[in-house]
Amino acid sequence: GLGFSNVVEPGSVAITGASGTGIQQLCCLLDAAGVGVRHALGTGSRDLSDEIAARSTLQALSALDADPEVNAIILVSKPPGRNVASTIEEAVARCRTPVVTALLGSEGVTLEGAARRAVELLEVPWVEPPMWRPPETPRRPGYLRGLFSGGTLRAESHAITTHLLGDVDSEPHTPGHWLCDFGDDRYTKGRAHPMIDPTLRLEALEATVADAATGIIILDVVLGHGAHPDPASGLEPLVGRAAADDIGVIVSLCGSRSDPQGRDDQAERLMRAGAEVYVSNAAAAARAASMAIGDDDG
Repeated sequence: GLGFSNVVEPGSVAITGASGTGIQQLCCLLDAAGVGVRHALGTGSRDLSDEIAARSTLQALSALDADPEVNAIILVSKPPGRNVASTIEEAVARCRTPVVTALLGSEGVTLEGAARRAVELLEVPWVEPPMWRPPETPRRPGYLRGLFSGGTLRAESHAITTHLLGDVDSEPHTPGHWLCDFGDDRYTKGRAHPMIDPTLRLEALEATVADAATGIIILDVVLGHGAHPDPASGLEPLVGRAAADDIGVIVSLCGSRSDPQGRDDQAERLMRAGAEVYVSNAAAAARAASMAIGDDDG
């Protein structure tokens, strides 16, 4: 892989998208379902803007559609520009290969749902993504706070939590619910991305745990080549501190079974520290929102 990438088996599903962590999440969800990936082509996060008009995405769709070994294509992106959506629809309609379109921000669209539809196109049984939950999850009254390193994972979580909670801010350390993407350009100028160097996000997490208004924390952990070799090591003490203060912690773990960090080991360590861990980002976001509204059975 070029840049961040997960270790998955080869197969007949192809993925393209203006979304790095969106592609990674799809790879990991397919891997958890026992389905392999033939191609995963990132086009750059701005490709579906009105200014760029999906130039790379259109080329990627054409190339994937021409590969006879591809039996299903998934197209993923954060919300596209207003003028680009119709262009994408026309390109998808021209494809002979079935295409699952996951344009996040559209009502009801999730990455897990897109992966499930692709698996169903292959006529393979869907396997629910794994989760790890401690015997009891602490929860005190308070706001939901999200600290993300993946922009698409944050975007999907924001859509889900906003639907359930109402207004959710994007700025950290503000009153009320908020979900922040610490991988955004404004946080990475002059420093490594938080998936490589988690220092800035760990400092923000420490402040969030110390905030008396915090009731639930959701954060992503992205594994694979290029990412931090042991992200759980920095998170374990802070997750433990949050649990000791009765703050619920939900982790969206974007990783495959074969990633070098050891997905299951990372999950079990975070669970033992007090977090609930989900391979599905959508499931993690829905769980965090349900806890924030006081539904412990969510």
